[in-house]
Amino acid sequence: MKFTALTLFLTLSAEFASDSLASHEAAVLPASMTLSSVVIPDFASYTNVQQKKLDFFSFMLPHIRAENSKILEQREFLLHLLPEIQSNQVLDKSDLEIVAALYQRYKLPAPKVLNTSALKELLNRVDLLPASMVLAQSANESGWGTSRFARQANNFFGIWCFKAGCGLPPRNRDVGLTHEVAKYKSVPDGVRAYMLVLNTHKAYEPLRGIRASQRNQNHPITGEAIAKGLKPYSERGDSYVRDIQQLIRVNNLSSFTEA
Repeated sequence: MKFTALTLFLTLSAEFASDSLASHEAAVLPASMTLSSVVIPDFASYTNVQQKKLDFFSFMLPHIRAENSKILEQREFLLHLLPEIQSNQVLDKSDLEIVAALYQRYKLPAPKVLNTSALKELLNRVDLLPASMVLAQSANESGWGTSRFARQANNFFGIWCFKAGCGLPPRNRDVGLTHEVAKYKSVPDGVRAYMLVLNTHKAYEPLRGIRASQRNQNHPITGEAIAKGLKPYSERGDSYVRDIQQLIRVNNLSSFTEA
């Protein structure tokens, strides 16, 4: 089985370690699939609320699907190796290099021995995030694409950063705080960073646990179920989770394919 695009994506080691991931998309995707150059519509100019919602979802969905597709390609690669590892076969050097890069990307220490347990720990992080939940969060966090951070920083998810100059300082930031709202070169970069946060940060272990449980039981990975793990995303906790779930229901976002 060939994973040429994935290999190219993961063996660009110098770029892989960088915070800027825009070049990866250009390297992996054909030009016709590159989404980095798209212009964000002026959602604030809409007077028809329903049309605004439809256009917002239509704008965000291709970016979400593209990133989930990359994640699922990585997951497929790991699942392809699982039988070989279970039968104690020696993996090719190129396969081991890709696995090592994936451990780095998903912020796990590379195991001394790559066994079934170690690979399943990585697989717990290398998985899609339901499109319905991502759409709902992007709408909630960006004010349907009208926020300053969405328009000026390609940040539709309110992701923070903590290095001076890494983003845009919030205008209502409390005295003494130094965080900024992260700035990205493109919308795909912002989507990618958001998904990586949910797939790697310790706070979202419960979210990943819910997803893994659904996988293990052969249940669909649904946005409403996964959203239960978003409590740490906002200081509003359970109220925030309910808001995201309500956005999914009211806007019938589960009708979108979850991949």
